[in-house]
Amino acid sequence: MESMDYKKIGLKCGIEIHQQLDTKQKLFCKCKSRLAEHNPVMEVIRKLRPVVGETGEIDTAVLYETMRNKEFHYFVYPEESCLVELDEEPPHEPNPQALRIALTIAELLKCDIPDEIHFMRKIVIDGSNTSGFQRTAIIGLNGKIKTSFGDVGITNVCLEEESCKIIKRDENRVFYGLDRLGIPLVEIGTSPDIHTPGQAKEVAQKLGMLVRSTIVKRGLGTIRQDINVSIKDGARVEIKGAQDLKLIPKLVEHEAMRQVNLIKIRDELKKSGFRPVKPKHVHVSHIFSDSESRITKGKTTHALLIPNFAGFLKRRLTPTRTLGNEIASYVKAETKLKGIIHSDEDLSRYRLSGEFEILRKHLKARKNDTLIIAVGEEDEVKKTMEVIAKRINQLLIGVPEETRKALDNGDTEYLRPLPGSERMYPETDVMPIKITKNLLNEIKENLPEVLEVREKREIEEIRKKTKLSDELTVQLVRMGRKRLFDRLVGLGYDPKIVSTTLTVTLRYLERKEKVNISKIDDRHLIETFEALRSGRISKEAIPEVLKCFADNPNETIELILEKTGLKPIGRDKLKEIVKKVIEENKNLVNDPRGEDILFGLVMRKVRGRARTDIVKAVLKKEIKKFTNTHTFQ
Repeated sequence: MESMDYKKIGLKCGIEIHQQLDTKQKLFCKCKSRLAEHNPVMEVIRKLRPVVGETGEIDTAVLYETMRNKEFHYFVYPEESCLVELDEEPPHEPNPQALRIALTIAELLKCDIPDEIHFMRKIVIDGSNTSGFQRTAIIGLNGKIKTSFGDVGITNVCLEEESCKIIKRDENRVFYGLDRLGIPLVEIGTSPDIHTPGQAKEVAQKLGMLVRSTIVKRGLGTIRQDINVSIKDGARVEIKGAQDLKLIPKLVEHEAMRQVNLIKIRDELKKSGFRPVKPKHVHVSHIFSDSESRITKGKTTHALLIPNFAGFLKRRLTPTRTLGNEIASYVKAETKLKGIIHSDEDLSRYRLSGEFEILRKHLKARKNDTLIIAVGEEDEVKKTMEVIAKRINQLLIGVPEETRKALDNGDTEYLRPLPGSERMYPETDVMPIKITKNLLNEIKENLPEVLEVREKREIEEIRKKTKLSDELTVQLVRMGRKRLFDRLVGLGYDPKIVSTTLTVTLRYLERKEKVNISKIDDRHLIETFEALRSGRISKEAIPEVLKCFADNPNETIELILEKTGLKPIGRDKLKEIVKKVIEENKNLVNDPRGEDILFGLVMRKVRGRARTDIVKAVLKKEIKKFTNTHTFQ
């Protein structure tokens, strides 16, 4: 698909950042503000129902969730949840530490701070909150953030409670963990001042940098971005759950492209005189029940005829999604069926080409008509056909307002209708909080150094003291490990080994070995480097030692070395290992890559108990001896 002129199509984009705050306690109780590491002690089952909002109406998104008739199961944890999370006890006073952090963020964004903070209830009945609503309060308004393309307005900064974490789901049930519910969260919303995908990424980066300048949690799942996108003649669409910054430009680009193509389809349908579809489905099991296809064989099949619609379902909305995919995602979201099959597809892959020809004659369909089939019980198929007809009829409008889910390939799929103002009403269990001038003055006087400024300063400080590469220096600073680096180097440990351990090694352990590196503290690192300096371990043993420390944080280095068997081996023992490896793999001696392969086999047996340079030297020497004493054909 051709690239777009974003100015011409009138792209407007706004971003919402949701960032967990790093407090010891939750927002409305004394429970620990963390994800549980132990098994739940209880399971509670609930169902939720809608109520009218302050305007006297029920929100459309709420009605949609109600129609899904889900059953919610909540896992309860001893230190991370209590009666407040179970909605069996009113909320306690808001966490003052969380309030101060939120006010600090609002000040950094140059927001207007209200004289009083009032918590509101935002109705949410997808089960992610046991009460059926989320408590949220506006902390700041009318702020701004500077970017390379100008200022972007900040509409609001809110302090709110995090939702439950989904553990698993099946057809009618969703299982949540109550440990995440109630963790303090700051939400920052921008004005629709963003006009290109690249600008969207920069704004998200700037906001992320700014909140990380305060006391916030780090790691996967602690920050989320939602993106609002619209174009001229389109509609506002909210994209939920963009966790990877690198994905944001593609999400914006694909949503703009989707809206452009939906508008083109609208104009073509109107020009052709296309009329709204009636969801009249026909029972056609007699045509499909004896098919070779496992999809329809022996099952109940219904069909829907769409006049003058041939070819539209295979029209591409984005590089990877067609209109047919789009409508199928509505079916999956709003019914129990997994999808549909239509005449614009390659029917041979379903082994249904012949059956569709019979179906076309049976329904007296013309060449320019579209046929759609759905397989399932009549009530569910009837609902499916209503969903299909409704979505096809919306094509005459163009782009419907809705909430969509971010996909890993940069596309999105339908999630639910866009929520409205009807879902907000006052929280009567939390008293208003007065914001005094003394409190604001104290916060202003103690604003943290913005991370962007701090990073530049710290990078220069490391460059002046060491000869580390620019790459390692930047990694150290951006990973927030400069203080620890300074301490370890100040104790006399090698800067290169320290920096590599704090960046490359710890990241490898966390991502590849799935080690909980938060368990590794300063003491563990100091004892590890001291063991290296005294010759008790080799440099290659550091990852294994730290991995063992993470699993046994209370142990000493002596016990860790005993557990891992990582005490250095002598040169004589190393020679024995090398000789044995060569003897067992003599076919590799004259191989062009043989020495590298043999080195890898030795290192596996040595497991960090000998330095790499010593192993290489011994291996070269023993290979030479071996070739001098053996004749090869």
